[in-house]
Amino acid sequence: MVGTLLAGYDGHRGWLYSVAVDPQQRGNGLGTRLVRHAEKALAGLGCVKINLQIHTFNESVQAFYQTLGYTPELIISMGKRIDANVTAQS
Repeated sequence: MVGTLLAGYDGHRGWLYSVAVDPQQRGNGLGTRLVRHAEKALAGLGCVKINLQIHTFNESVQAFYQTLGYTPELIISMGKRIDANVTAQS
């Protein structure tokens, strides 16, 4: 396998969860083709906006998505790690 992409649509927004290309295969357009394919598939489901998240330190990936028309948004991404033994609280 030289590349893969995981995308989804929740009925409101499309998401690009993961795009990966073998390091030896990068630079020949495969990542772009994968993203464009996902965009077409999501649009076919009625999606009008696609979101993705990138670490702020990952400048090369930010540049990649910007060449595809994606722009940074002023959104705070929040997360919480939970213990596997946490039980539901009533």
